[in-house]
Amino acid sequence: MIRNTRKDSFDGKAIRAARKKMRLSQVELAEGITTQATISLVENQNRIPNADVLLAILDRLNLEISEFVSGDFLTQKAKELLGKVVLQMKHDALAEFAEFEKALSQNAPTIQAYYILKATDASYNKKDFAKVVYYANLAVDKKTPSLGDFYSFYAYRQMGTNYYLQGDLELAKENFKLAYELEPDLLTANELEFHGALQGRQYYADFLIEQNELDKAAQILEEGLLALRKRVDLFWVPDLSEILASVEQKRGNELSAKRHLHYARVAAYLSNRQTAEEHLLALDTVEF
Repeated sequence: MIRNTRKDSFDGKAIRAARKKMRLSQVELAEGITTQATISLVENQNRIPNADVLLAILDRLNLEISEFVSGDFLTQKAKELLGKVVLQMKHDALAEFAEFEKALSQNAPTIQAYYILKATDASYNKKDFAKVVYYANLAVDKKTPSLGDFYSFYAYRQMGTNYYLQGDLELAKENFKLAYELEPDLLTANELEFHGALQGRQYYADFLIEQNELDKAAQILEEGLLALRKRVDLFWVPDLSEILASVEQKRGNELSAKRHLHYARVAAYLSNRQTAEEHLLALDTVEF
């Protein structure tokens, strides 16, 4: 539960008024959702419960979330949703986004996150590349308040990927380049930024390989793998090493290709990525 430090962020008294209007006791409002003590804290101390509890309370009272929260709470929620989608790749978080969509779209500090999540939803659930580009473009529009360079980077990466899928190679290259210029420093980035950047590198490398820009693809993959080693992080090693193995094979470096495939398999084993390990097992010719 979060203590509110801004008078305009959350109004517990309004919750109490809505509850009394429906002639519910705190116990009745809390039933199946939370505890009576939590309802009391929400109403009397303007405490903001976690998202699931808050949404359930508002649903029971037939209230819109946009009437009760704004500012810091919504910014935190926007970044939390982006974290689930970008870092953890939990696309079921898009269902949670639908609950907050209206509030995020009406709150200036979170409008960029709203556009990015709309673009992600258009890509993952609807396979609508044109809408992905439309919303991602709004996310980097000069009129849209930015949550930071990383989010602009992510939006450009979305556009690069989807222009590529649509076959517009020039616009894909332009947007991948813009994303790469905004990429966070891999050694100092937080977890969200780091994993989002490596995901972006994976898509960019795929594009460069398709364009036969193998030296550039190898460079960005090797930089990513070096950062992973320095951060003692195995998560992206199987993916990036497998792509690098493909690059080295295309460049005629067979031994290097075999080595990177083996690294990929070992990393998948050590990080307990069973599906990736099974896939790589069929490709790795090194016995261990």
